[in-house]
Amino acid sequence: MSTTGRFSTHHVPDEGTWYTPGETVRVDRSSAQVRIVKDPAGDYEVHSCRQATEYTGGTPLLRVGLKRGNHEPVSAPVEQPMPQLLGRHVRWGARF
Repeated sequence: MSTTGRFSTHHVPDEGTWYTPGETVRVDRSSAQVRIVKDPAGDYEVHSCRQATEYTGGTPLLRVGLKRGNHEPVSAPVEQPMPQLLGRHVRWGARF
């Protein structure tokens, strides 16, 4: 893997899985070999994907460009403040 700022490039075995630009993924480093897993809650967004033709012999590889996603944490909706009535007596159905 090579990393420059928010972008990183991974060379993974070409197992028939193609990664589409814009797709959300996570990088699984739990085994001896790095895997890229499609995951809507992942930390990375696919920037590019192509066959790694610069390497010959051995297992065919994919060159997958990733960028760190800008995921905003999902939170409860913000409550809208009630308009200040400033001492007015408001009846049911009154318009503001």
